[in-house]
Amino acid sequence: MALTVTIVAVAVSCASQKPKTIENLKDAIAGETGASANYQAFSAKAAEEGYYNIAKMFAAASRAEAIHVRNHNFVLVEMEGEAFVPTAGTPTVNSTIADLMAAIEGETYEFTVMYPGFIETAIVEDCIDALDSFAMASDAEATHAYLYSEALNILNETGSDATVASIWYVCPKCGDLFNTIEGVNNCPICGANSTSFKIFD
Repeated sequence: MALTVTIVAVAVSCASQKPKTIENLKDAIAGETGASANYQAFSAKAAEEGYYNIAKMFAAASRAEAIHVRNHNFVLVEMEGEAFVPTAGTPTVNSTIADLMAAIEGETYEFTVMYPGFIETAIVEDCIDALDSFAMASDAEATHAYLYSEALNILNETGSDATVASIWYVCPKCGDLFNTIEGVNNCPICGANSTSFKIFD
């Protein structure tokens, strides 16, 4: 009992000393929860339109965003004592081309604006675990945006996703996304071995 009280007291103390980072973790969790739901819906729409490779890409990306949620919550529990489990809103689904454009815009905002701001605050509040979680997610989002852009270009140029990768991989530690693991032994973001990657085929 005494140990439990001590752990709770430390968590509350930590939270009171790093209030903005706590808020940022919750904002990131809410955002990533919504992104995961969106990508699952985008995957279904792409399959409906016959773009099965893009459907697999979005399914893999949905898992990647869920990994970001898990990582942020792990830090949040350490700091505040409990996880944050928001409810995702209803996804807005359009054509696959429009969905790709929306996904690129969302990811670009995250890795160019949202996460850099969160990282800066985590540095100021001396919260290294949150900084690491934000940095991994930010790097992964940059990869996601690049791969979505590639898929969008292919779709616009050819009207087909036949040359989009048919097998996708997700790093289970940081949520990085891969359209091939040829020559990849470890995740470039977190170092996880590629044999541990989740396969979407």
